[in-house]
Order: sequence, then structure tokens, then C-alpha cells
Amino acid sequence: MSKKYIYLLSFIIAASLAGIVYIQTVWMQNDSQRKEEEFDKLVKQAMSDVVSKLERDEVTEQASRIKQTFFRNKKASAHLPKNLQRPPKYFDNVKNNGMLSDEEILDISFRFQLQDKYISTTLQTYSEDSLIFSLDNRTPISTRSSKFGPLTNALLSIQDELKSKVEDKAEIVLNTFFPKQAISERVDREKVDVLLMKQFEDRGITLQFQFAVFDGKGKMAMATTGYQPNASKTNYQKYLFPNDPHPEAHHINLYFTERPNFMLESVASFIPSAVFTLIMIFTSIITIMIIFKQKRLDEIKNDFINNMTHEFKTPISTISLASQMLKDGTVAKTPKTLQHISGVIQDESKRLSYQVEKVLQMAIFEKGKAGLKIKKIDVNQLIHNVSTNFKLKIENKKGKIIESLEAKSSTVYVDEVHFTNVIFNLFDNAYKYRKGRPILNVNTWNKNNGVIISVKDNGLGISKENQNRIFEKFYRVPTGNVHDVKGFGLGLAYVKKIVEDHGGTISVESELNVGTKFEIFLPIKSTKEWKKNTNFF
Repeated sequence: MSKKYIYLLSFIIAASLAGIVYIQTVWMQNDSQRKEEEFDKLVKQAMSDVVSKLERDEVTEQASRIKQTFFRNKKASAHLPKNLQRPPKYFDNVKNNGMLSDEEILDISFRFQLQDKYISTTLQTYSEDSLIFSLDNRTPISTRSSKFGPLTNALLSIQDELKSKVEDKAEIVLNTFFPKQAISERVDREKVDVLLMKQFEDRGITLQFQFAVFDGKGKMAMATTGYQPNASKTNYQKYLFPNDPHPEAHHINLYFTERPNFMLESVASFIPSAVFTLIMIFTSIITIMIIFKQKRLDEIKNDFINNMTHEFKTPISTISLASQMLKDGTVAKTPKTLQHISGVIQDESKRLSYQVEKVLQMAIFEKGKAGLKIKKIDVNQLIHNVSTNFKLKIENKKGKIIESLEAKSSTVYVDEVHFTNVIFNLFDNAYKYRKGRPILNVNTWNKNNGVIISVKDNGLGISKENQNRIFEKFYRVPTGNVHDVKGFGLGLAYVKKIVEDHGGTISVESELNVGTKFEIFLPIKSTKEWKKNTNFF
């Protein structure tokens, strides 16, 4: 798969996951907003019911007071002049035991008399045998247009006078039956508190609340003990007595001391979905990383195969040429010639064996275990032996190896073959990536119940970007030419694995055009972490 399709696939996965996260976020916001609107609606309904209850109670109280007033007026009507009294027609004191009827009965009598050019009219209104309204009028016949008859003129005149009297007396009657009162006299704070609490509980709201009642001028008339005007950003307001005959802007202001966190509740309801989304995101990220890693490994393996082919091709060609010389009858088979040809075959065979050993090292990574054969070894002596064998190669380039093996407790448990390869690989890297005359400094010392092995060179150095990757399998530091420095990119990966299989650690310090230093820490005593997977001899 090309990088183009990998990037396209990664983009599609990332866009899909971003879309899922966005949709879930929108859902949570909408759900939170819906819950908040529903909560506000319930609060407003509860306050409306309380306001209606207060208004109904006041109307009931006023009706009772008016009935009592009518009853007292009924008793007082017995002292009226004879011409204003008449026998009971609708109300029977004996049968009704002195109580007022639930239905008010109005009896209107109308009498008119034509005298000369005037019409005399008398209008009387009785409520349950009590005179409540009387009107006497004397109207000239000529006050109305001639197109109306005398009776019509009289009725129209009465209508005008009634209208005038009603308008004059409306305010008096209104104040008589519905007198103006201060809001503090019409509302009881404890009653409002109880009504609000009951209405909220009926709707499943058990939060603590505070409220205050304000008069028409905006002045606070009463409030709960914990009420603070600016304590909450969300306040609920409702007008009191909206059908009041004397309309004023009395209102109640309410807030909750701890308002529900609707967004948190929405998030809690989406936790299972969020968990699965996170798992999906995590899995997708891992999948994309694996795809890129696999792509990079494929590229590295291709380079490895190319390098391996080149490394094998040269010795095979040399051995093949030497074999042809031996078979060629025209070539003199003198002892010197035979010795030279056999030497070439031997050297190239060793080179092939070395390359095969490198390939076999790769099998260690595939297998996962090195199959260590642990022995008690003096690490100073092991390093000295490798240094002695490698010194000829270094001195051939006019270089030198400087040993400073100062570890007093130098006995460790290692696999002699594999650990010898570790030291040899570090020396070989220093030789291959040399700059001018190779100078190697090899040091050992004791630290934290272990041995530190340091190999320092004066070579090309490694950039910081590549230092994090030099221990990766098949990775080779770029040098501008793939075949300029021979190798498969397995040396340092092999070194790291063997050191860690021995329970140790390895670190690198490097600077371009200055040199590189590798430090290995090995525990003196075997540890449980690696002891289980090793064989002791």
C-alpha cells in the first residue's frame, strides 16, 4: 500500500472519529438545553399555580365578606320607611334560617306617568327583598327628536342618567367592595413558602430556594431569611394578582441556591457511549500507527534485502572466480598460486560466515528470546580479549584503543558468546563510522551494585533525531550512500536486546563530528527479571 492511500485512510478515520465526537457533543448540549428548558417550565408552572391559589383564596374571602355585608343590610332594612318596604317575595327567614341564598335574585320595577309635557319615571331595584337602587326622573317630552315616541324618550333619558351615575359611582363601588390594600397585607410569606414547596415537590423538585415579594413600585415587601438580590444569575419572576381590579406590578422573585448542573447530567448519561468512542479512537490510533510502522518496516526490509544481496554477492563472486582459476588448466598451479587462491577462498568464506551470523542474529528478534547460556565471567578480561583481537584492525588505520578497565568487582553472569558479540559490534561501529584516525576509549567502573562499560569513539557522531532510532531493527543512520558503510542495520538492535536480556541497560550520547559514547550497565548479581529465561552452566 502506497503512502498516498495510507494518508487517505488515516484522514478518513480521523474525520469519522471527529464527526462522531462532534455529534455526541451536540447531542449532550441539546440534551442539557432540553433538560434546562423543562426545569424552567416546571418552575414557572409551579409559581403560576401558587399565584392562582393566592388569587382564588382572596376572591373567596372577599365573596364571604360581601355576603356578610348583604346579610347585615338585610337586617337593617327592617327599619326602612314604609314606602321603601314590601312583603318578602324571594327570601324566607324561617325556611332559610337567616342565611343568604347562594344565588343572588334581582327584582327591577319600572313605573312611568305622562303629565302635561313631562314624563315622570321611577326605577327601583331589589335584591332579595332589599332595596339596593332607586331612580326618580322627570323628563320633558321635547328633549328628544319627534321621531321617537314618549315611552322611548323616557327610556333613553333613563339610560343616559343611569350611565352618568354608574360612571360617577364606579370608583366608589369598586373601592367599597374591593378596597386597595398593601401587598404585605394581602400575602402571607409563610403561606407562599408552603405553597411553593408543595408545588415543587409535586413536580419532583426538591432543591432549596429563596424568594421575595415586591410591590408595584419595585420595593421589597417581604423575603425569606436567606434571600440575596444578586445571589443567582437565573431568577424566576411571576406577577401577583394579575386579575386585580386595581392592577399593579406586584410580583414574586425566586431563585434556587444550587441550580442543577444539566451539562454534567447529560455527560453522565453519555458515559457508556463516550467510553466506546474512546476505545474506538484508541484502537484507530493504534491501527494507524501499526500501518505506518509496518510501512516503514517494509521499506527497511527492502533496504536490508538490497544490502544483504550486495554483501553476499561480492564474496560469492570472488569464491566463484577463485574456483574457476583452480579449474582452469592454463593457470600454473604453483604452491604460491595455490596458497594465494586458497587464502582468498578462506577470507571470503569467513566474510560469508560473518554475514550469515548477522542474518542469524535477526532470528533472535523473531524468536523473542536469545537462549542465553549464562556463565560467571570477568568482564574486564572479556573486553580485553576483544580489544586485543580488534587492535590490529584499528592500528591498520593508524588508530588506537585506550583501555581503562577500573571495575574492581568485574565478575558478572553473562552469555560469553553473545556478550562478546555485543562488545565487538560496538567496536565495529566505531571503526566503520570513523573520522580520520580511529581512537577508541574503553572504560569500566562499578556503580550501584553493577558494572558500567563505556565505549567512546571520535567518529562522525549521530544526530539527535537519529539517536532515538538507532536501536530499531533494520534501521541505519543515513550517510548519503546506502552501500558506503556495509551492514544490515541489526548491530545496535542486537546489542540492545542482548544487554536487556541480561537485565542491563544501554544508553547513547553523541554529537555530530565529535563522536559517540555508549554506556552499558550490567548487574553484578543475576536478577529475577531475566533469570527465569536463561540457562546456567
